Amino acid sequence: MTAVTPELLRRLRQQFLPFGGGVQSSSELQLFCEFYGLDFATRMPAVEHVTGLVHSGEYTLAVHHWRQPDATANLLLLHGYFDHTGVFSKLIEWGLLHRYNVLIFDLPGHGLSSGEPAVIDDFSDYSRAIADVLRAVSLPSLPLWTMAQSTGCAALVDYARKYPWPFAASVLLAPLIRPVRWKRVKAACLLLNNVVDSLPRKFSPNSSDLQFQRFLISDPLQSQHISLRWVSALRRWLSQLRYDDLGVGPALIIQGDADATVDWRYNVGVVRQLFPASHVEYLSGAGHQLANESDKICSDYLLEVEAWLVEAGISNDTSAAVDS
Repeated sequence: MTAVTPELLRRLRQQFLPFGGGVQSSSELQLFCEFYGLDFATRMPAVEHVTGLVHSGEYTLAVHHWRQPDATANLLLLHGYFDHTGVFSKLIEWGLLHRYNVLIFDLPGHGLSSGEPAVIDDFSDYSRAIADVLRAVSLPSLPLWTMAQSTGCAALVDYARKYPWPFAASVLLAPLIRPVRWKRVKAACLLLNNVVDSLPRKFSPNSSDLQFQRFLISDPLQSQHISLRWVSALRRWLSQLRYDDLGVGPALIIQGDADATVDWRYNVGVVRQLFPASHVEYLSGAGHQLANESDKICSDYLLEVEAWLVEAGISNDTSAAVDS
C-alpha cells in the first residue's frame, strides 16, 4: 500500500472543488481512499463516491458522500476530536452494507478541512458546520439519521439548540460532555493559557483493536498536540449548556465501561437529561474509540443500533449482517 504523504495530502486538498460539481476522481484521491480503506466505490460497483468542499464561516470543510441506487435511508456520521473521515471506514462500510447513503465530513481543524489542527475557539463552529453541510448536500428524499462519536455528539447537542432537527434517529457513541479529570484539566488550562498554546499529545490506548492503535500513531492526519484553545472552548460551552430536554426525542447511547477519555458516568446522566427516554447500552471492556473497537465489540453494538433503527421505522431488516 502506498503511503499517504504530506505532499499528497496538500495536492488532494487543492483538487477539491465546491461540493455539487459532480463526481471527482484523481490518482491522489484513489491513493487516499485505498490507504484509509475508503475505496468502497471500487469494491462495491453500485456505490458512487462524491467529494467536495463546503464553506462554513471561516472554514472550508472536506465532505464525502457515498450513495447507492437502492438506498433506504441517509446516514450522517460525525467524528470525534482528533478524528477524520479516514478513521471511520468501519462505520461507513457498515452503513453502505445496510443500504444507507453515507455522508461524513471533517470537522473544522480536522482531516482535509481547513483550520489549525485540532483547534477551535467556539463549539458553535461545529454545529454550524453540520448545518452548512446539510444545506449544501442534496440528499435523496429518504429518512435521515445520525451516528456521532464523542465530540461529534457535543456538536450534535449544540446543533439541537440552534437549528431545526432533521434526524429520525440518533445514535451517540461515547458522548462527550466533559473529559476525565475535568477539574484538573480546567485548572491546568487556566494556569498555562498565557504560557503555551498546546501540549504534546499522548496516544493512550482507547480501543482493544491493537492494529488500529498502531495505525493511529502513524496516521499523517493526526494532530500531535492538544490545543488549550480547544479546552477553553469546551469550558465556555459547558458553562452555557442547559441540562434540560433538547426537545428532539430519545437517542441510543452506546458507552464502553473501559473508556478512560471521557467522564462517562457523569456524561451518560447528562445526556439522558438532554435526550429523555434514551436507551443506554454499556459495553464491557470497550474503550473510547467505539468507531474502531474490536470486531466483536463493534458487531455487538451495531446489532443494538439496527434494532433501534427498526423501532424508529428506518429499517425493516433485522437479519442484515453487521460483520464487514
